[in-house]
Amino acid sequence: MDCDICHRIHDPERLPFLCTVDARNSLLDGRISNVELLLQNESLQNEINELLDETSTPNKFHREALQAQQRTVEYRTSQILATADKLRNDIKAAREEIQARKAALSRRKSDIAAVSGGLVERRVKQQKDIESDIGRLKYKWSRSAGDMARTRSFLCMEAARLYGLERVKEGSTGKYEYYLGGIPVVDLVTMNSSTPEMISTSLSHICHILMLVSHYLSIRLPAAITLPHRDYPRPTIFNLSTSYRSGDPVFPSQAGVGNPSHSGDTESQRLSRPRPLFIDKPPALLAKEDPATFSYFIEGVTLLAYNIAWACSTQGVSIGDRTHFEDICNMGRNLHDLLTNHQNVGGNIYPSSSNKKDPSASKNDVDTHASRMGQYSHGTTFYYLGGAEGTEFSKTFKLPGPIKLADKLKKKLLSEAPAPDWEVLDDDAWKVEEEVVDTNQPSKDLLGSDKNSPRRGTSGWMKVKNR
Repeated sequence: MDCDICHRIHDPERLPFLCTVDARNSLLDGRISNVELLLQNESLQNEINELLDETSTPNKFHREALQAQQRTVEYRTSQILATADKLRNDIKAAREEIQARKAALSRRKSDIAAVSGGLVERRVKQQKDIESDIGRLKYKWSRSAGDMARTRSFLCMEAARLYGLERVKEGSTGKYEYYLGGIPVVDLVTMNSSTPEMISTSLSHICHILMLVSHYLSIRLPAAITLPHRDYPRPTIFNLSTSYRSGDPVFPSQAGVGNPSHSGDTESQRLSRPRPLFIDKPPALLAKEDPATFSYFIEGVTLLAYNIAWACSTQGVSIGDRTHFEDICNMGRNLHDLLTNHQNVGGNIYPSSSNKKDPSASKNDVDTHASRMGQYSHGTTFYYLGGAEGTEFSKTFKLPGPIKLADKLKKKLLSEAPAPDWEVLDDDAWKVEEEVVDTNQPSKDLLGSDKNSPRRGTSGWMKVKNR
């Protein structure tokens, strides 16, 4: 067997299992541990003895330290007790508040239960009262709108009477002639037979009364009209696209509007250019000498006729066939029907007073019993032309565009313009022809043809116009 300590092989001559060194070495660890424990025990014993010595003999500093510690502990204890008392008071106050709220909630519940018994009936009654008040207000509003419409109608009739708008039936033809301010209202279709002075004066009168009527009716005409003012003494009118825009307009000259193609200022061409409502020459002569001015003038008078037809349509006055060219351009008849003949459309411009007042009366009831004259306007919210209802009402009547009307009128006037077979030529016209003959023919041929050609310097010769 081997040694358990040194692991030597057994030898019968030596020590059988354990040697001295191995035995000593095996006991060394236990002895060292025992010594360490003894040393620790001794150090602890010394500390205990020292503490016992100190407590047995207290000194001044130790006593003061203990007193300070005691005061600190007492102060902290008093603070803890005060905080505890405060928390108790807060809890008590919170409990009292909770009890008060519970009592208030119970009172409110009892009050609500007492009131809710007739709440539905009271709500229904209040709703009926409010609806009745709304109906009365609507009725008063409609009555006020009706009174205002009748006032506007009366003002229009008075303006027509003061301006002298009248209709005269001719005995021979049986047709009606319309006069404004003692002057016949110009008929656009037959302008070729009228003088420039009469046309300009008639258009000026029409512009004045139309602007006054639009002010009375509180409507904004589609084409803006400019009355004579300090900067320009003639009436003009803007087309639909340039009406009611900011900027300084370029008014035509008093002698006539020049051709815009001759103007080199491109910036001035962009500005809105009003159309003249006057002429200084007969329409046929103006169309021949100044086609641009004639075109502007034709566009201006058709815009004026379009304004009158539009005003008649908004006020419920019939103008005949809206698609017919002559019905729209008949300004005298349309203006007369608008201002003086509308009371025959709805027979109660001034309705009789009635004791029955229906609070639920609406605008539809008013429409069925009265004329629309003076109702729709741009100045009041009731029957407002710019609102949804007014827009739908404007869609019910459609008028042809002013450009189409101007083209038809221009074509009709040019086709009916008088075309004289003879034309008086001045001296300058003959000079041009004679100069051409002098440059192309010999002098002897010219002398031989003196009998057939007019002499230089003579005036009053007549020449057949080529057709």
